[in-house]
Amino acid sequence: MRILEKDYWKKIPQWKNVSRWEWEDWRWQIRNRLKNIDEIGKVLGKDLSKLKKVEQVFRTGTTPYYISLANDFSDLENPILKQILPSCEEIDPFIQSEGNFDPFKEEILSPVNGLTHRYPDRVLLRTTNFCSVYCRHCMRKRIFLEEERARRYEDYINMFKYIKENKQIKEVIISGGDPLTLPNRKIEFILENLQRIDHVESIRIGTRELVVNPYRFFDEGLLEILERNDKVWIVSHFNHPDEVTDVVKRAVKNILSAGIPVLNQTVLLRGINDDPETMEKLFRSLIQVKIKPYYLFYCDPTKGVLHFRTPIDKGIEIIEYLRGRVSGIAIPTYAVDLPGGLGKVPLEPDYIVEKTDQYIIFKNYEGKTVRFNRCKFDIIDTKKSEDLCL
Repeated sequence: MRILEKDYWKKIPQWKNVSRWEWEDWRWQIRNRLKNIDEIGKVLGKDLSKLKKVEQVFRTGTTPYYISLANDFSDLENPILKQILPSCEEIDPFIQSEGNFDPFKEEILSPVNGLTHRYPDRVLLRTTNFCSVYCRHCMRKRIFLEEERARRYEDYINMFKYIKENKQIKEVIISGGDPLTLPNRKIEFILENLQRIDHVESIRIGTRELVVNPYRFFDEGLLEILERNDKVWIVSHFNHPDEVTDVVKRAVKNILSAGIPVLNQTVLLRGINDDPETMEKLFRSLIQVKIKPYYLFYCDPTKGVLHFRTPIDKGIEIIEYLRGRVSGIAIPTYAVDLPGGLGKVPLEPDYIVEKTDQYIIFKNYEGKTVRFNRCKFDIIDTKKSEDLCL
């Protein structure tokens, strides 16, 4: 976990006169977002005008808090800056040729405007296309092309009606954009309507506010809403250990005090977190602040994002490295979301060396092999064999 110095933001000229009261106000963070390349360039002290051609296609934006996490403003390869600064690769027709703006057919699989029904037992509600930070690797990068707006109340009512009429739906995933950028009254309206549907067993809120604007969870009004709606889970999106700060720890404590569990989804990103040591540090940091690593996703085939993709085996290599080095609760499921709306497929290292009708030979994290014969294990790669009858 990263400890931030007291009033550390005052070292940045643009915010030297910002009080702690202002800085820790989530609304101040959103009101004072850096909304274009020129504003970001002024904070970094760099001329970024060559990136304006990317901004003409894909929107740019970041909170003061999130950009302040960059260790070195002079290094544009910093993992924080790479997630918010446009890259000319985003609009390179060759690099992005195999990408798709809606690779999972979210719009096609929408029986109601704003609602995707891909799996039989769950639906996805896209409540807004606004984010306080526009991540360059976003799997819904198509929303960068649209005007910033939230759904109308009529849209939500139609979503609730569809869910009520389809009793096989057990879980609702609230996403966006970022749903926790909505005002409390709208969040309350959504949650309380879903809470009242008896066959809905759980409600997942997918948000990056815990990463980019953790002060959102210092808001007593939001915390009271979460506490009243006991079906809710928070799913955050941390990609790098520099994002896990003492401010995040305070925010998570507030969420847990409201009785809400916190999970995390990480995306495997080239040049940001695609090495085992970085992932180990990230997942250890998350456990330290009581966030459970849930998924590690292979980067989606979204147009404008393909330059972040790694070889698919890189994720398996990372999971294999983690096994035996970190606690099991710190290891996420590595998964690929299949194009065409066909769902997620988990990928794991193969620990089965040989399999017959009589036995299975397993390999452990150290590379040692064990033969399983009905009621006994035979350790076959050590000098002394041991039989352990189950």
